[in-house]
Amino acid sequence: MGHGISSEGKLVTIIRGLNKLESAAEGMLGRIIRVGTSIAAGLLIVWIFAFTGTVVARQFFHADTAYLEEYTGYWTLIITCLALAYTFIQGAHIRVDIVVKSLSQKGRSVIEVFVAFIALITSCIFFAHGVRLLLFSISENVHCTYSTTLLWPVYLWIPIGYGLLSLALFLYFCRTILVVLERN
Repeated sequence: MGHGISSEGKLVTIIRGLNKLESAAEGMLGRIIRVGTSIAAGLLIVWIFAFTGTVVARQFFHADTAYLEEYTGYWTLIITCLALAYTFIQGAHIRVDIVVKSLSQKGRSVIEVFVAFIALITSCIFFAHGVRLLLFSISENVHCTYSTTLLWPVYLWIPIGYGLLSLALFLYFCRTILVVLERN
């Protein structure tokens, strides 16, 4: 009779493998998100100048700058997604533990898995809508409401932002599952 690995030993092997996979994915994704964060920082600087230019142009030159407001709204969304992805990769997201602090450690871990799953699903839904918006804007040649500029270059960043956020949330979700498995 052969001696097999116990189910507990198999679980330990699986957890170790998942930890290695998660670490490798986090390293690769972390580099991609850092590039995205640099892009977001550049967009933030452009956004500040664009917004300031809009105010000055309207006030002193009575210029119609409504088209810039459309762009700045999307820039805000893009910057937020890339910053959130970076925050999740760094593990620096804000936690509000008022509800869960009275629970046991196992209860907190289960709630954490549930919340991570809901956040991941929500981000994936926004990613899918961003892709649909991008494809529609390309196929229909959508232009800005107030100017003749194409919108797909701006819409391109919506699925990129939500895609990176979804990947970061996926890693976070995997991490929360690993915590639950390791505690059992």
